[in-house]
Amino acid sequence: MARDRWIVAPLRVVVCSLMSLCIFWGLSIEAEPLPHIDDCYLCQKCHTGKPSGRRLLAQGYINDANTISHAPASRRLTSATDTSAAGTSSADLQTGHDASASLSAQAAGSVRSLNKQTEEMYVPADFKFQIMPLKSEIESKSSKPNCTECYGCDTQIVPLQGVVTAAHGQELRAEVGASPEWLFLADMPDTPMTGKRAVVKVWCMPIDKVHGTFSWRCSNTGEGAKAVQFLLAQQKVMEECGLMDVTIKVWPGRVNAVVPGHGLHVWWDGLWMERAEGLSLNQISYKRTRNFVTGSLKTVMGERLNKTLVVRAALYDLLSSQCDRHSQNVFITESGQIKLIDNLQALQFSWVNCAMDSIFLPGTQKNMVITWGGNVAFKIRHAQVRRSINPMVVLDYRCYVEGGRIGKNYDPKMRQCLTKLRDMTPKQIQLEYGFPYVSSAAILQQRASDMINKGFEWTLRYGKPRSFPPKAYRPQEPCCGLDATTKGVLHCAHPWTNRIELPYGDPQSGGEWHRPYPDPGTHIGGTYLDFPQEGDY
Repeated sequence: MARDRWIVAPLRVVVCSLMSLCIFWGLSIEAEPLPHIDDCYLCQKCHTGKPSGRRLLAQGYINDANTISHAPASRRLTSATDTSAAGTSSADLQTGHDASASLSAQAAGSVRSLNKQTEEMYVPADFKFQIMPLKSEIESKSSKPNCTECYGCDTQIVPLQGVVTAAHGQELRAEVGASPEWLFLADMPDTPMTGKRAVVKVWCMPIDKVHGTFSWRCSNTGEGAKAVQFLLAQQKVMEECGLMDVTIKVWPGRVNAVVPGHGLHVWWDGLWMERAEGLSLNQISYKRTRNFVTGSLKTVMGERLNKTLVVRAALYDLLSSQCDRHSQNVFITESGQIKLIDNLQALQFSWVNCAMDSIFLPGTQKNMVITWGGNVAFKIRHAQVRRSINPMVVLDYRCYVEGGRIGKNYDPKMRQCLTKLRDMTPKQIQLEYGFPYVSSAAILQQRASDMINKGFEWTLRYGKPRSFPPKAYRPQEPCCGLDATTKGVLHCAHPWTNRIELPYGDPQSGGEWHRPYPDPGTHIGGTYLDFPQEGDY
């Protein structure tokens, strides 16, 4: 047979020399037919859908025809960056939890401790999320051959940590957290027309992000699925309240793509997220080169800044009792548009000891960090306020509402939403929106009641749950504009006294002061000298 191919090959060259287009004929004969991704263990290149001009093997053809022998039970990951990956076998499949599509089996026995009470978890009947592949799926997949090229993927993905974004005159890599979950940039069906792509969070990846080792082990699958359920419930509330213009949309869905450089097929579900445009506030706020500060930074945080979205971000974070709104979780475009991302740490869903903490909420710890600097806010010995102020100080809603107060002046949609939530019981809220725990619904009901009955500022100070006294600061006067010296030193564009007033106690634990130097605090946290007082309204 090899001899036959050797004879035919030169004959083809002779014939082709007489016809200029027959080179394509030769290539089409040489091209191997493509298997379906479901028939491959690893696939180095997976085409989206069915590529034209290629012969395609029917799904299941490889195994049905027995044209390729089964792969051994122990597989090694072929990786461009890791050639010593750990082998996997059925004995390695430690899942911790069964990956049920509906998670209803987990929900029945899922409880948590909150305020010394045990609370049952609720899972809506229509909630479906396969956070990891089933053990039987992994074993079946492991028996299949590796493929160089295949078809049948639904999207193309790229690890987010390798993505470079150009904005604000900068080219910077995406910021990714330290969690074991993977984040990918993924094509959507309309990407070829719009250029827009999504971010996908995937749990239970068998590839270690740091070391590149390979193992089908996964734990805390229930926690990840609950997080998706919580985000969808919270999103449903914010849609009704008309606040989705300031944050990204999220949705669960199957991934069905391969990881570049590894060839791993991700066929289970991920959390899809609208990609926020621009750069994070963290990426632009701490870049202090003179030209950038006096040019792009001053412009985008000044005349181009969307002031309406600053106010709406404050509304969003107070209603949701957001606790993780730091500078990496806020994106800003060159035109000054703001988007909030990563809204999970809200309504005491996970961080049960945090009431609220956001750069958009004056008097919360993250807000005071950008006002004074982290060393001052956290009472590091001999800490001093920096000469150049943080440009994020202008993200103060008080600068952009009449009289510096929101009070009860909500737009009609927000007012209707708050009134509805106020008049519902926590259990009704849980069942209608799908929160895993009724305690989150109870906090939402209380926040909405306080906001509609007593106003924004009263709720920010006294609404329950409240921050621990060492983390409840007296907000300073707002700085509503930026100016810069010729050397790029930022200062407030109007007279502004950045006075340091620290509450007593440990700003990290929220408890008593135990450090080996005097507490620089001057008052009990959560007490105020101006309007509103707790007894007002």
